[in-house]
Amino acid sequence: MKQISIFLIFTLVITLLGCKDSDRDQDTSTNSSADYATGQSIMYDVFKLVHQAALSSKGITTNNLADTTSLFGCDTLIVDTMSTPKSITIQFNGNCTGNNAERTGSITATYSSKYDAIGCVVSISFNNYTYKGYPIGSGNISYSFTGLSGTSPIYSYSVNKVQIENSKNQLLTWSGNQTLTVTGGETTATISDDTYSISGTASGTAFAGNDFSVTINNDLMYLGSCNWISSGIATVSPENKPPRLLDFGAGCDDKASVKIYSIEYEIAIL
Repeated sequence: MKQISIFLIFTLVITLLGCKDSDRDQDTSTNSSADYATGQSIMYDVFKLVHQAALSSKGITTNNLADTTSLFGCDTLIVDTMSTPKSITIQFNGNCTGNNAERTGSITATYSSKYDAIGCVVSISFNNYTYKGYPIGSGNISYSFTGLSGTSPIYSYSVNKVQIENSKNQLLTWSGNQTLTVTGGETTATISDDTYSISGTASGTAFAGNDFSVTINNDLMYLGSCNWISSGIATVSPENKPPRLLDFGAGCDDKASVKIYSIEYEIAIL
């Protein structure tokens, strides 16, 4: 009887270990990580356009760094400083390619006060806007200027259920509450020399329909000259799956790595 009991216990342990190995072998999904990373990059592409438009438009800031009618030459800045709140519409004329990304439609930003005044709230909306052929719509983005760290402006950035549509008519829904610090390039009226540091959280629903949540572990670095997050680490927790460790690596490219258990997978970002 004792030998039978030992045999049953041994069989149970082997079975459980086998199931555990099998679960790990089958858990290779990286879609939540890739979709989160795509949304993260797109949301801050919008920021850098609106940010640069504000710094380049007379009457929007107290001391504007330039006064121009276009960011890339294929768009038009429509500035309204007479209304309350003040506003800028970035109208992309046809298929406008700037900073190696094609955009169409328009982005409108309203400013509750002068852009460089602490407490200024910026609200962003889209009109038939597409980024690299992906329609961006629904939801909203707002952010506020909260102060300075030395000479670096800090913004509290909030994204509420902005939707990105892919070629299969699937929707990525993206939300986030994050802090962005402009760590370089603030004294020039160009996008390409800007650098940004991002911390905080995000959540959403991936193109495949599963929910996810995200915590940024090591601040994400975003360059004005790059279309993707350049470095930093985040923990992505897909619905009903263990957390993944997402590492954006180093340098400007559309690649990142996702660690599931102890195995790393390379992913591509839009």
